[in-house]
Amino acid sequence: MLADLKVIPEAREYKLDETVRLKLGFRVVGGLRESFIPDVWTVSWEDNDKMVRLAMESSISRGGKKLASTGKEVRRGKFYWSRDPDLPYRIWAAIIHEDGSAPIIPVSVEDAKSQLLDVVKSFEIPAASLGRGTHKLTGSADVKWGRRTYIEKGSASGKSGAVELKIV
Repeated sequence: MLADLKVIPEAREYKLDETVRLKLGFRVVGGLRESFIPDVWTVSWEDNDKMVRLAMESSISRGGKKLASTGKEVRRGKFYWSRDPDLPYRIWAAIIHEDGSAPIIPVSVEDAKSQLLDVVKSFEIPAASLGRGTHKLTGSADVKWGRRTYIEKGSASGKSGAVELKIV
C-alpha cells in the first residue's frame, strides 16, 4: 500500500502571474518493502531474477479534474555482483530512477529501500490556469510491480488529503 501520500505546496498564496509549485510524496510499504533485503537479492540473483520494476503515475487534481500528471514512469532496482569492499554483501542493488540519470548505488539496505520505494514528484501549474480564489488540490498515485521470485504481482493506489491554495 501507499503511505504518507501528501501534497506539499511551496507557498499557500500565489499571484495570478506566478507558477504554483507543488511536491507530491509517498512511500510504498508492505511486502515489497519488507522483502527488498540482501538475503532475497542473493536468492533472486541465483534464480537469474535480477531486477524489480515499479511502474508509477502521479497526478495533481482539482475537483476530480487532472491539472498535471507525470504520465507513466518506471523505476528499477537491479541486482549485481559487487566487488566493492565497502559494501557489506556480495549481491547488491543499484537503483535506476525514471529521469534517466546514472544508477544510484545505495550505501545501506535502508538507503536502497528508500531510493526505490520512497517517491517525491514536483509539479508546476500556472496560477492563471486555476484562476483567482481559493482552490483545493489533491494528489493521487498509482504504483504497479510484476511478479518476481520473492513477491507476487501487485499494485497500490492512493489519494492525498486536500491542500488549500489562494490565488490573488
